[in-house]
Amino acid sequence: MNFDQKNFEACVPGFFLPILAELQRSGLVATLVGGAVRDYFLTGTPGHDWDIELTHGTLTFEKGLWKDLGKALGRFGKTQFLPYEIIRLDVGSHQLEFSPPRREHFRESARDHSNFDAEYVFSLPFSEAVKRRDFTINAMGVRFSGDGKNSTFLDPLEGLRHLREKVLHYAGSDFGKDPVRFLRAHRFANKLKFSFSPELRVVLERMPLSGLTPAYLWSEMRKSADPVNFISYLVQEKNEELRVPLDRTFTDRVTELKKVLADPRRFETWVIGLEWIGVSSENWSRYFSMSTETSRRLARWAHASRAFATEYPESFQGDFDEVKLRSDFELLFDWYFTTKQLLQKNPDLPLMAMIEEYLPHWIHLYRFEAPKDVKHIDPPFRAKYQVWSVCQRL
Repeated sequence: MNFDQKNFEACVPGFFLPILAELQRSGLVATLVGGAVRDYFLTGTPGHDWDIELTHGTLTFEKGLWKDLGKALGRFGKTQFLPYEIIRLDVGSHQLEFSPPRREHFRESARDHSNFDAEYVFSLPFSEAVKRRDFTINAMGVRFSGDGKNSTFLDPLEGLRHLREKVLHYAGSDFGKDPVRFLRAHRFANKLKFSFSPELRVVLERMPLSGLTPAYLWSEMRKSADPVNFISYLVQEKNEELRVPLDRTFTDRVTELKKVLADPRRFETWVIGLEWIGVSSENWSRYFSMSTETSRRLARWAHASRAFATEYPESFQGDFDEVKLRSDFELLFDWYFTTKQLLQKNPDLPLMAMIEEYLPHWIHLYRFEAPKDVKHIDPPFRAKYQVWSVCQRL
């Protein structure tokens, strides 16, 4: 695992060279930093999401100059100005984010993700600028020359050594002042199967986590390669300040949950999945501020679905007046119309996919087309038609 200059430069897309030339005309030096460099060593490619730090030896950072740069970059793709003086440039499937080096001055009274004031310094040395980053493996850089050749690998914090050793170590002494980095540390450790350095372990154990909100937890879950494993991993952490909406009983059902969790990137499917495997979703719904009506309806749908996973339409054959006296008739009615209501409000919910996967004998209820001649329905479809007809009559 070493830096191969020629191999790296072969990975640089052709559209980036005119961008470098534009930056050079402004006297700016571009350095690729962060996850793209890390991923290059792990996978052999820097990927499509690039963080690029722009420096200048003598120029003072000014907002007017920065706005002009954003406009100049606009001829290469779609630009957008983001917080912390970031210029985002979308070129095809690539997303480039340009930013000046900065120092972060933390406010001791605040305990959240943005508890600092930023100072932008074009001439800030790379060895100083990277100390604001989270981990040393994300503090490596590749500095481009104007023509994209003779790139220079920068690694002042020994990130490449830590990458080889599969160790996470903090980049700067302010690491513990941002509570979200607690989640990031565990996300990277879980995703990459890395261990913590002894020094990082101490910092993590002492970090105040009162500033962690449900939004931060959800964001890190979505970024992880496996949200179920990630939150299970957090649940098992012995940090008393870390509040998550599940307890340790959930960790015994992880494999089972994965089988029925159709889309782990949606709050709603977690409610369905948890209730399906017999774990209460009440804390989950409350933690993420879901409406009581929606969460109850999703839970009810999951319980009914489990019941009908072992029930078949044929058991509802017979006269309507007799069928409606069955003990599970009301459950069938509720399940059918709850599905309709949920999909009406959330058409992209994967309810149909779940029914097709786990209750394929009931999918006809939602895709059935009434035959024109009901007197001559083939016997195998007669029971399905009758149940569908019952639901329509209701």
